[in-house]
Amino acid sequence: MATDLDFLRELCAAPAPTGFEAPAQEVVRRRLAGIASPQGDPLGNVWADVVADGSPHVVVTAHNDQIGLIVTYVDEQGFVSFDKIGGVDAQLLPGRNLVVHGPGGPVNAVVGRRPSHKMTKEERAKAPDLHEQWLDLGAASRDEALELVQIGDPITFPAGFLSLANGRYASPGFDNRAGVYVCVRALEHYAAAPAAAKLTALATVHEETTFMGAKAMALRWRPDVVIVVDVDFASDDPGMDVKKLGGEVKLGAGPVLHRGAASNQALLALAREVAAAEGIPVQVKALPGRTSTDAEELMASGQTATLSFSIPVRNMHSAFEVMQPDDAEAGALLAAAIARRVAEGWTAESYVPRA
Repeated sequence: MATDLDFLRELCAAPAPTGFEAPAQEVVRRRLAGIASPQGDPLGNVWADVVADGSPHVVVTAHNDQIGLIVTYVDEQGFVSFDKIGGVDAQLLPGRNLVVHGPGGPVNAVVGRRPSHKMTKEERAKAPDLHEQWLDLGAASRDEALELVQIGDPITFPAGFLSLANGRYASPGFDNRAGVYVCVRALEHYAAAPAAAKLTALATVHEETTFMGAKAMALRWRPDVVIVVDVDFASDDPGMDVKKLGGEVKLGAGPVLHRGAASNQALLALAREVAAAEGIPVQVKALPGRTSTDAEELMASGQTATLSFSIPVRNMHSAFEVMQPDDAEAGALLAAAIARRVAEGWTAESYVPRA
């Protein structure tokens, strides 16, 4: 399993909060153009097909947007107010370097708040709300700040791709560039040894806020099989309770198959069978309710057998999420192998597990 770290690094380097996904989608377009003809829609979704006239139709999909912030106001002293895009934890921000993606390019800023020395004991005990924080650009006036940033500019954590021990990496963008990596690499693996099925790799937008990208595609297509790839909370750190997570989820142990309401049970059984036959490591997690991913939106067409799986990540929705890229490469191999098995004539109604 040769993991393409350069591609994963390039994905993570592209800033793409919800509504501003174009930089990351352009990375996907360039990569897909090496094997297929990328397409897109006005919303920002991007996809490409291998065996375009094949049948049945299998889609492997992941969202390409990330959490972030947005400029909402600039005061007379040049300090910038902001609001969140998606699930940003306000506790993580004070004192941190953020990047505003202004009209002239990236602008460094530091998150300020009232010093703890000047707070009451009660004030120090609670997390500051976003309206109690601000961005310091170093500007001396409102006019000077507005030469650098504009109302509505997106804000992200600085791009980073840190190498850690045991083949693990840290980056602010693994949710969900890990899933997008799986989709693109799955199409590449499938293209190297295609079968009769049409396989589409789809990178959606707006998942962190409204799931609008997936909603649009659910209306546009009614594929036979959809594989939805996102990230999941790893249980192998001191902050997690395995019993509450639905099972052990470890970095380096492979993609996590969701067993419960998020997956068609016949397709889940096929995925486990394929993984065993191909020697691909997988984990299984109990998921009794919503996935909080694109899966529910794509399942809603009522015509599609859906499989939901995820890549284990620590420190989700933070400045540095941690993952093991081998898990994503294993997910890509699994998705491609499932597409080949579906091409043999698999349907959810007819599936009988192989001995």
